[in-house]
Amino acid sequence: MATAQDRVEDSTMAYYPDRNDDIAEKRKLAKNFLDNPTRDAFAELVAHDGFWATEPRRSIDYYVDDIVFDKQSPEEVASAVERALEDSDTLEDVLELDGFGWATATELLHVLAPDTYAILNKRAVAGMEALGYDVPNRQTASIEEYWDFVDDVLEAYEEYDLRAVINESESAPDVPDDATDLEAADAAFNADYDEEAYDIDLEGLREVQTSGKQLEVPEELCERIEEKVVSDPTYRDVEDFLYSAVRNELNRDR
Repeated sequence: MATAQDRVEDSTMAYYPDRNDDIAEKRKLAKNFLDNPTRDAFAELVAHDGFWATEPRRSIDYYVDDIVFDKQSPEEVASAVERALEDSDTLEDVLELDGFGWATATELLHVLAPDTYAILNKRAVAGMEALGYDVPNRQTASIEEYWDFVDDVLEAYEEYDLRAVINESESAPDVPDDATDLEAADAAFNADYDEEAYDIDLEGLREVQTSGKQLEVPEELCERIEEKVVSDPTYRDVEDFLYSAVRNELNRDR
């Protein structure tokens, strides 16, 4: 079984450039574990390069055998996950599993129910803080704080048009058309986290957008933009046009 170090050496930042393929494979492995709850099926899932929560662990075998399945069975783990997929009010059952903190629990639930669960890990925390949000401690967050976090992620997705941020990037892979809003937001958080490799800067985006709200656009220019928006369905409104223009200009300079 590969160690965390092996995984880092084989594929630094595994979500990019193969993020979408990794998510599809991770989803396949997660479903396989629920359909066939065995030790090996779970080990294959958490050893996958795209499973971020187990990346820091020195030994996947130790994590699986001596932590997760030391006192609980694969069937018990799968059952708790399935209950949370059917009823989000039972999320706490997953968090109470041995070896499951917020990062592991939400990453597994997110890949299976990406329209309900947001990943609460260090990348998401850094991304949301860059956008100016207060984020719960990912070690000690309460259930209530987590759902407030999910609401904030959805708000940030709309406020900063995070799908467009990724799709207009010259380096990060586009978000698939069928990806949920929470998946698109997570893609932005991951790209922003690896700032040396990708032209995504969420803190810079927030600063530009915040200052942009205070900017007075001359009436003549505003009229020209409105004409452009009417003739081009790419833009929702004048504000969307301005944000897109700023993002494109910033991307050119990187």
